Amino acid sequence: MDKEQWKQFIELWESESYDKAVKITLEKQRRGSSAVVDQIFRKNSSTSTSIVGISFIDILYDYLMVNPEVIDALDFAREEDLAGFFTFQQFSKGFDFSNSGELTRLKGYTAEQLVALELQGKGHDVSFPATSNNTGYDLIVDGQPFQVKSLSDPSGIHEHFSKYPETPVFVNKEILSSLDNNPLVYGTEISNQDVEEITYNSLDYAAEFSELDIPIITIAVSGLFNGYKILNDGLSVRLAGLNIVNETVSRSVATMGGKAVGTVIGPLFGPAGVVVMPMFLGLTGAYNGGKITSRLKNLYTRKEREQILNDLTLLIKKVLEVIPKKVNQREDTFNKVKQRITDHQVLKHILNSLHDKQAEKEKYLFNKRDELAGWLHKISTNQIVIESDTQHILDTVIRSQVHPHVYQEELTALGNSYRRLLRI
Repeated sequence: MDKEQWKQFIELWESESYDKAVKITLEKQRRGSSAVVDQIFRKNSSTSTSIVGISFIDILYDYLMVNPEVIDALDFAREEDLAGFFTFQQFSKGFDFSNSGELTRLKGYTAEQLVALELQGKGHDVSFPATSNNTGYDLIVDGQPFQVKSLSDPSGIHEHFSKYPETPVFVNKEILSSLDNNPLVYGTEISNQDVEEITYNSLDYAAEFSELDIPIITIAVSGLFNGYKILNDGLSVRLAGLNIVNETVSRSVATMGGKAVGTVIGPLFGPAGVVVMPMFLGLTGAYNGGKITSRLKNLYTRKEREQILNDLTLLIKKVLEVIPKKVNQREDTFNKVKQRITDHQVLKHILNSLHDKQAEKEKYLFNKRDELAGWLHKISTNQIVIESDTQHILDTVIRSQVHPHVYQEELTALGNSYRRLLRI
């Protein structure tokens, strides 16, 4: 967001043209699956034509859904309050900084807020526990409790698991590589350096509309670009390469493309995905590239094929189990937002826009539910081709926006079935 966009927003907002203000597009980027292919193979691209725009209402919706109580803290009428909303200045309120322990607490709080905003922007449903003294977890994501850690070394993660061995953790990107083998550790785009800078700068930062680069905007836009907005525009995880083998990579490099893409998208499926996705996509690339011979296909036994179909069924059912939880969590949070803004002097004017955004997200999620149910029907009636349809099923699983922690066991079982099938 640049100075002119912020100036335009303020002018519309202060003239009480709230609906027009929140529909201002913050940023545009050229996006498309071919750009990802070119990036993977280190080529320059001039063919990416898909345009994705993020507006103020996208960020407002996500931020209010993560923090309904912020409505009570700001009046949203003055420019300085709006600037505070779009930075992290307000997070320092209520902390006693004469106590060094409070700085640590604020850092932890800042990390939680940043991770929550990133996840919300990526289509997950995020809420904080009703009380702040819950032991072992900081966030509830798609109905699943998670701890949040932003640290300079992994010792604090090991300490967490010694006390809460079953609670998964989101960690800052610097220490993720040292915890690769732990299936309960999930990385974020959040940097520990950013968290520390926000914590200390927020103590005396005087927000000015010309300097809105404090990471609430950065994280919000990043999360939306990589999450719901892109998925809803139909680009799906093609942006991360899931379907590029079929769409844009030549048959001669299909197998290589599949395995290369697996290393890119594996993290989207969680720790299990890092292990099994290169195998799935390598198979798909070879199949679509004509590299799997009829002789190899004839090696598939009925028992092995039935096991894969069974594992696909269990994976889909697991995801479908969580979607109603997502819907309920989202509705509960949105009701809290509505209760706070219905009588709000300013925010009541954007209630219709927020309703539209809520309906848009709900429609999207229900579409993914129906697609998954459709795959279940095809599996039960033996209407799928395992070699080519598995990637499309996994594509729909990712687009359902159910956090991958939920289906790690099922994804691993599916990977093991493929491994037995192909003897790899």
